[in-house]
Amino acid sequence: MFDASLSEAERLARALAALAAMAELRGRPADLLPRLLAELKDACGADGLGFERREGEELVHVATVGSFIGLGDARSAVQASLSGSALLSRNVALAPDTLNDARVDRALCLRSDSGALVAVPVDVSGTPAGVLVAGWRVAHGYSDAAVTLLRVGAGLIAAAIARTLHADRSEDPARLLGAAFSQASHREAAQRPHPDTDVLTGLLTAGPFQTALGTSAAHWSPSQNSAVLFIDLDRFHRVNEAHGHAVGDSVLQRVADVLRRCTRGHDVVARLGDDDFAVLLNRLSNPELQAAVAAERIIDAVLADNLTNESMPRIELCIGAALIDRAGLSAERVMRDAEHALHAEKTERR
Repeated sequence: MFDASLSEAERLARALAALAAMAELRGRPADLLPRLLAELKDACGADGLGFERREGEELVHVATVGSFIGLGDARSAVQASLSGSALLSRNVALAPDTLNDARVDRALCLRSDSGALVAVPVDVSGTPAGVLVAGWRVAHGYSDAAVTLLRVGAGLIAAAIARTLHADRSEDPARLLGAAFSQASHREAAQRPHPDTDVLTGLLTAGPFQTALGTSAAHWSPSQNSAVLFIDLDRFHRVNEAHGHAVGDSVLQRVADVLRRCTRGHDVVARLGDDDFAVLLNRLSNPELQAAVAAERIIDAVLADNLTNESMPRIELCIGAALIDRAGLSAERVMRDAEHALHAEKTERR
């Protein structure tokens, strides 16, 4: 366990001793990783720790501990993530404040409650194999000693994988890497619904969306404006009545896909319930204009989707917007303003 009463030097010495003992263990990486990650987490005082293995152009969590335990189904793009930055540069990537780092997936940070992240690449025989990622709930929560320990841990993981691959040097390490881990547990984790994720659409639910909105409101600055789009499917009940709930579900999934395509990596998209969706647009310099442009982009994408799915019921949206353009706004106030704007839009249409 992490002992705050020890000096940093004492914690470092104790941690290195524990990791040295771990280096003597033998076995499959999938079996050793949970224990190694737990030791590392306590040693560096992190709240969560995970190992992401590269699968093509994606990174997927294959082992997690602490606050990262719910990320077993999480994937991120190599080309557009903090972990990918560490992997491609083969150097440590730091995100001292996840709220203000474009490389960070805001939804994953919400699920793991991470205010700061450190990503350390894991190279096996010259092949970028994966990334060791640690998270702290508090921004700037890590120390130089913690980063050093994570480097040591990354080396131990690389050694464990290399031992597994050692039996057949003639094979390509990149191809053999998949065999070092059992994917059964990962598939099982991916099939388990997460309480923060809507089962039908894969979007966030109302709870984590409200948390993200509250965070954006609390950290407002003149250069960090935000906006909320409250989205309602107009006359959606008629789709269910005329075509059945299975077709209605497919319409909801189409809407979710449209919203994903029309938003950026640091925006937050959620299904609030039934036929209500919401988008939190972050990092806006001109929030009124950019919110209007985003709403128009969503409407245009829906029109295009209707044209390519002529045999399916048409999607009709109403959108209300509210801005976070000054200090002192609460999440409740912003959502209430967005809902009022939505109802005003509906009234005008009638």
